[in-house]
Amino acid sequence: MVCTQSTTGNLNLMNNPTHISQPFVFAVISGKGGVGKSMASINTASMLNKMGYKVAIIDADLGLANCATLFNEAVHNTVSRWINGDCILEDLPQDCSGITLVTGANSPEENKFDTSIFMDALDQVAEYLKQDHDFIIIDTPAGIGEMGLWALDAAGASILVLVDEPAAISDVYRLCKYVFNIDPEYRFASIVNFAESEETAESTFKRFNTILNYFLKKQTAYFGFIPSSESVRKAVAKQHTLLQANPGHEILTEFEFISQNIIAYANNQEELVTKTVH
Repeated sequence: MVCTQSTTGNLNLMNNPTHISQPFVFAVISGKGGVGKSMASINTASMLNKMGYKVAIIDADLGLANCATLFNEAVHNTVSRWINGDCILEDLPQDCSGITLVTGANSPEENKFDTSIFMDALDQVAEYLKQDHDFIIIDTPAGIGEMGLWALDAAGASILVLVDEPAAISDVYRLCKYVFNIDPEYRFASIVNFAESEETAESTFKRFNTILNYFLKKQTAYFGFIPSSESVRKAVAKQHTLLQANPGHEILTEFEFISQNIIAYANNQEELVTKTVH
């Protein structure tokens, strides 16, 4: 089932987080670049952290990593440097406003190793982070390259970032088709970014799901939307999360809603999602 935004605002979770039985790894992915994946990743991580969970992000966009930039943090140690012997595994996690961040490679020059070596290293990073985190978010490169496929495989589910553009919808459809051909039971959920309104977000989601259902007989869950907002753009420009830049902003209820759905998904409690988008 899929939620409507009207079920947001369960502020009790802020002080009494639902128990997560085991660490939940999920990827944030899209068919094309420029749709706000990293912004969605850091703000969702920030909200989950505020709700009482320990959250880590693996920035797997090798050479083009920007999560640290969005947190206004310099990166000193990367997975690439660890592979090269310049640091140890325990040096990789850095604290970004309560979120643990591990960066794969901080520049194209660092991305010099065979992809299989990187993937093995990232598997070890994910296992290490599972020791003391409730949620691990993999911020992926766009599309279905080798690192994107690694992220999909490492994750228990993936969140598709949709935008109301024909090319973006088409690219995400092709990504889903490729993955479903490999694993017909793979779990995808969707969020809509840069939405002009709740109605346009739901329209975008329904259009995408209609395409999936028509051609692939598949559906994705609706986890919510992120409004097109000057406040979000200003937070990104200031290199802050929205919680840091504007902790009382009403848009935070949308990130709370998305986070509640992630928590339910993590516990396989989809029955908690009680209303559908018609």
